[in-house]
Amino acid sequence: MRQVARLISAVVFCAVPLLSLAQSTVQGQTDYATVGLRPSDPVLSGFTACRAELELAFAVSGLVYKTLVDEGQIVSSGDILMRLDQEIEKIDLARRKAILLDDAELRAAVARSVIARKQMVSAERIHSTSGGISLEEVQNRTLASKLAEIEISRLEAQAKLDSFDYETAGENLRRRTLTAPSDGIISKIEIMTGESAQVNDPVMVLCDLSQLQFVANIPVTYADKLNSGMKVMVQIVSRDASVVGVVKFISPIIDSASGLQEVKILISDVEEWLRPGMSANLVLTP
Repeated sequence: MRQVARLISAVVFCAVPLLSLAQSTVQGQTDYATVGLRPSDPVLSGFTACRAELELAFAVSGLVYKTLVDEGQIVSSGDILMRLDQEIEKIDLARRKAILLDDAELRAAVARSVIARKQMVSAERIHSTSGGISLEEVQNRTLASKLAEIEISRLEAQAKLDSFDYETAGENLRRRTLTAPSDGIISKIEIMTGESAQVNDPVMVLCDLSQLQFVANIPVTYADKLNSGMKVMVQIVSRDASVVGVVKFISPIIDSASGLQEVKILISDVEEWLRPGMSANLVLTP
């Protein structure tokens, strides 16, 4: 009997640690419904970000002649950021403009047409009244008048083509100047002055500040409470200030590792002090 009692005591002694280990394992499992939440209130942490990271590029190739901004510089929409070499394009534009403004040939054609028409009318009158000019001469003068009118039409059409060539030359010149498509911060310059830029290869990156957004990964429990277009409050931690945002995006995919969903809140009214990368909280009413 004593041996049996000792055996039972040994079994119980070994089972207690195993039971405690099993309980701790269960307690250690992650509850994805509360990941990222404070125990007291639903404050969801995230950060502010640019509306978009724009990779700016030239539509033509060329040598970078001048870079007019630095990394970290704030720019406004329409500001000139970079220029390629433009000498050939400037010369071509000036040449096209000279051709466009030179209307001497057209004015000469108009003058010839006026004289030809007068000669035609005079020949018709003389032929019909006195017969002093042959019918063949009348026909020749009529033909000369018609040809003069046709020449005017040709030169007018050529002037339109010259106008298109001038506009094309101007566009070729403009494409060698890179301007900011929106307000923002130059976050990176890929190609420096003196280097060659290729067609559509990014030369710099612009953080678009026309609008900011708040980005966070939040538990599914609270993501389900949000709807696209819904107004929410975003608290900027370092400023102890709040701004109003509108739900722009709720990821339809739940991250398998964390069990969180990504949300993006659009902040339209951007204060001057508000910058990308600031810590912020999405505050929801319980």
